[in-house]
Amino acid sequence: MTTAPTRLAFAAVAAVAAIGLAGCSTPGDASAESAGAYPLTIDNCGTELTIESEPETILTIGTSAVSLLDAAGASDRIIARSGEFGAELPDGLENPPTDAEIVDPSDPTTEKIVGAGADIVVGYGLFNSTDDDLAAAGITNIVIDGECSHDAALSDPTDFDAIFADVERLATVFGTTDAADARLTELRAELTELESSVPADAERETAAVVYYFSSSSTLSARGGQGIANDILDRAGFDNVYGDEPSVYLEANIETLLAADPDTIVIAYGLYGETFDEAKAHFLSEPGAAELSAVVNDRVVGVLGGDLSPDPDAVRGFRAVLEATGRISE
Repeated sequence: MTTAPTRLAFAAVAAVAAIGLAGCSTPGDASAESAGAYPLTIDNCGTELTIESEPETILTIGTSAVSLLDAAGASDRIIARSGEFGAELPDGLENPPTDAEIVDPSDPTTEKIVGAGADIVVGYGLFNSTDDDLAAAGITNIVIDGECSHDAALSDPTDFDAIFADVERLATVFGTTDAADARLTELRAELTELESSVPADAERETAAVVYYFSSSSTLSARGGQGIANDILDRAGFDNVYGDEPSVYLEANIETLLAADPDTIVIAYGLYGETFDEAKAHFLSEPGAAELSAVVNDRVVGVLGGDLSPDPDAVRGFRAVLEATGRISE
């Protein structure tokens, strides 16, 4: 199977800068002992990134960046957005940046980024610009940890611990650790509650997470390196694409038929489509009607943004449990 060069508004999600840079160190690592100490050096997809002073304004690329910044207590600094591909802002944001201009619905160019006037970029990475181009304009680019290697293997898979560490990393950058600590306490408590709600005697089954990036795109799936794999595992499922060393990958109906998972999760909403629209697209695939999950009515939908490397993945975990009946009252 080959990996797909898709930009997920998984932002999510989801969710790259140094795309091609292999390996991400612990995202919370920073040279400063506490928030507010500048210059500050953080890990940015395996490279050291020094931030000279506290950033006051942000341009985001992808909705995962918005969710992470909101949890970190810094979403009120977002003045411009991009890379959302028509997806809605995540639900439940403390400070939704609804007034921030969308400078480009897809991958922003250097000109669009510079023109936005932000001090710093936070997002899934650059596809129509480079770090050097932005640095020449005095703009820093931070890549969210779960997108450090967008279509290739990360050194470590993204799980909930990595997402929470990314919130801490961003809070250090923006000097908002108190707000982040409070939000993380809530998120960790919710995650613990959800894990404890899974029946201990639940039989492990197989599942796949599939999606379409646009109405004309081919079928894609979630591999073993992303948060969707961690969600399936915690819910008691083995990801049939879990051995694939990537977050996002090209799939096809043939590989899905060969694996024949018990449950199929369709990640929808990536370009504004409803679950019914995404499911109809999937069922139009030749041979889809032969899948056990289709025959047994085990095709469920979860918002793509809730299966991204950001705090909304906790909501995605709940959605998977509820949709598959794997949550005890």
